Amino acid sequence: MSTHPSFHVTTRTSRPGALTVAIGGELDYDTSDFFLALVTSALDEHAREHGAAPRDLHLDCAALTVLDSMGLSALLMLRRRTQPAGIALHLDNRPAHLVRMLDVTGTADHLTGRSRDSSPPLTGRHADEPGTAPAT
Repeated sequence: MSTHPSFHVTTRTSRPGALTVAIGGELDYDTSDFFLALVTSALDEHAREHGAAPRDLHLDCAALTVLDSMGLSALLMLRRRTQPAGIALHLDNRPAHLVRMLDVTGTADHLTGRSRDSSPPLTGRHADEPGTAPAT
């Protein structure tokens, strides 16, 4: 476990190809660089030990008490680093304040790589007029 006065990180390989990083405390202006350095180091260590980067990176956010704009920026930077490497980012056990921040900023889908609209496209109808055929 690595700690900062108001933040701590614990890493473990949860299963082959997956790394879990439990984060707790305040992910904010003071700790965001610390967070990125530790997670990057954990990913590098996983690659050295297992011969490849993990396919999944799970951030266990259950003990996260504060997330400010710099903390969100750190999560976005982490996504920017993991996406090209083919590592899926998962935000597990999201506390209410994290859910709210992701909702307000519209970043939940981006961070986890999910499509904003995974529903099938409307065919033969206008989205604003259910049940009517489009004009031809």
